Amino acid sequence: MISDLSTQSYGLKFVSIGIILILLLISTALINNKDYGLNNIGLAISQSAYYEGKSVNVVSTDKTIVSSHNDTKTKEINSNLPSNISTINNGKLVILTFGDTIKNQLTTAKPILDKYGFKASFFITCGFVDDSNRNEATKNINNDNGKHRMNWNDILQLQQDGQDIESKGMTHRDLNRLAPKDLEYETGGSKQCLENHGINSPNIFAAVHGNAWNNSTVIDMISKYYGFADNGFADLIFLRCDGYIDHKQTDCRTYDDSGRLTYANRYSIREESQNSLDQTYLHNDTVIFQKFKEQVNSQTAYNNGKGFLDAIPIVAYHSIDDSKGRSSTDVNLFASEMKYLHDNGFKVIPMSDLHYDQITNYMYIRNNQLTTHLLST
Repeated sequence: MISDLSTQSYGLKFVSIGIILILLLISTALINNKDYGLNNIGLAISQSAYYEGKSVNVVSTDKTIVSSHNDTKTKEINSNLPSNISTINNGKLVILTFGDTIKNQLTTAKPILDKYGFKASFFITCGFVDDSNRNEATKNINNDNGKHRMNWNDILQLQQDGQDIESKGMTHRDLNRLAPKDLEYETGGSKQCLENHGINSPNIFAAVHGNAWNNSTVIDMISKYYGFADNGFADLIFLRCDGYIDHKQTDCRTYDDSGRLTYANRYSIREESQNSLDQTYLHNDTVIFQKFKEQVNSQTAYNNGKGFLDAIPIVAYHSIDDSKGRSSTDVNLFASEMKYLHDNGFKVIPMSDLHYDQITNYMYIRNNQLTTHLLST
């Protein structure tokens, strides 16, 4: 009996020690991975059929140096496996942007967007917004083209109707030419300005002229306040930053292993300016419409060839009117372009649907992420 009791006592001690060790391991894991949150203690495997019979490894490749933006603390999950090209309109996506806070974006463009249920991103320059304190001579007028500006009620209406409101600085200055104090004012100041006027969590900054993508000082400042930047020009962006022929990359890290700023990253999201076509082809709408179709369809070859969603065109607009001005797109042309997107099965999304995964260092589309970070071995 004494022997049996000793054996039981020894067994209980062994079990107790084991439980304590397990609790210590779990506590350590939670402390070391506090940014992941409780939901990520175990990574769910949503594509078990794809990995059936294969050994897999959880991998971490996050080497992005720049970003103190709070949202980047959340390790969002995505893997863009071959199956996911079919999850969003067979890889036919388009992002639309509007800049410079022009009134006809609300009065002319939005009704056309509403007709097809499209949501776009409107980049607001706080200093351009109509202010009742201005005198009548300067109130609500765009100095370079005479277009009326939106007021804060207009902008809030856009937000209430589900449009995406983001930042384009305080005074529309070239970021490359600013002293640090002014640079902070343009970036951080504009974010605060938008939030003070009821705009919900602006997370994307548009660089004036799109010419700051290779300026690390500017990129570092933007990354303090935003998760992304509209900054540069190209027909397509690549969610894995791997499609630019002259710039070989395998992911979207902001800085490479040697500390050099990369060509493609989430702070150099490139768009194609519709106004550059308007100016180049002198408002020849027939030619411009054809160029538009070529741009939005150019993604198909990349996405189909890779077997997953990677390439997305971004089309940028400013004024929608018939003035034939340097920053204007003809109303009927804009209407025809939106009809083409609708009739040909394109899904239009705002830029705020872009998210960033710090484990893979890829961008991805909201609601399209899978729940694994797995590589077959």
